[in-house]
Amino acid sequence: MKNRNIIFLAFIVVSAMMVLQGCSKSDNTVITVYKAAVIANPTPAVNAVVTLSGTTYTLKWEGTSSTWDVYLGTTKSPGLAKAGVTGNSYTFTTAVGGQFWWYISTKDANGVVSISPTWTFYINSAPTVPVLTAPADAAVNFSVTGALTWTGSDPEGDALTYDVYLGTTSTPGVVASGVATATYSPTLVASTKYYWKVVAKDSHGYTTSSVVHSFTTGVEAIMTYTGKYTVDEPAEAWTYPVTLTKASATTVKIDQYWASWPAIFTINISALTYSMALTDFGGGYTGIESGIIDPKTGKLVGSYTIWSGGKVAEQGVHTYTKTK
Repeated sequence: MKNRNIIFLAFIVVSAMMVLQGCSKSDNTVITVYKAAVIANPTPAVNAVVTLSGTTYTLKWEGTSSTWDVYLGTTKSPGLAKAGVTGNSYTFTTAVGGQFWWYISTKDANGVVSISPTWTFYINSAPTVPVLTAPADAAVNFSVTGALTWTGSDPEGDALTYDVYLGTTSTPGVVASGVATATYSPTLVASTKYYWKVVAKDSHGYTTSSVVHSFTTGVEAIMTYTGKYTVDEPAEAWTYPVTLTKASATTVKIDQYWASWPAIFTINISALTYSMALTDFGGGYTGIESGIIDPKTGKLVGSYTIWSGGKVAEQGVHTYTKTK
């Protein structure tokens, strides 16, 4: 019995060795590795700005394949533009600019799909020519406090900034750069001829200039209330000469108020009124006055009160009539 068991065990060992040898001899499987096509070097380059000219543009790329599927659009997930393109380029047409996204896909004979990254570029045109709206070309009597205005737009809807040129020669220099709105309020001098233009600039640095316009400023409004005057003062039954000179854009100086002291009148052009704040003239005298103005003649008519030593010295009406 013992001998039989030994023989049986020997048989199993031999059989196992034969099986193992058989396995090692037949394990010669070949693994084939397929590589996806490499798609690279797009034209236009990533984030390139292409000038809008005509309507035809060509996309190019590098890679090895017999056919390509081209995806192109104005969103970040472009749709299929054309399938089965042969050669490494694709020409498309567009009449308008803007931002475009695109990528390339291909499948080789082994079914391996290759997809490029999504690339983007920009087709850009210069801003439209700015139109100067105010003042009108060759305008006269333009207010020295007036604002220059214009209109501007961009074919691709880019945000625009403006450089404003202004001067007293026909080739004005820049006075403001990067203006974000289509208006600019300059510092102007009365009775002066100015020339101006606007240059629009888009976010890609493309620029377009307006034509040059001119305008002439009018007499400063405050100047209507300056010059030689006579003052009618019924309270003392007399008339005397005074001179009013410009002190600022809203004030005039009278050389001898109440025939005695210099004083300041504040002119409210829009309300057609004037006033003299309570003023200490020295020597115990103070005074106050307010009234109306006439923009056609420069005439002022107002009520006044003069105090001396804290008591009313005189009250009445002053009428200032321009003589020169």
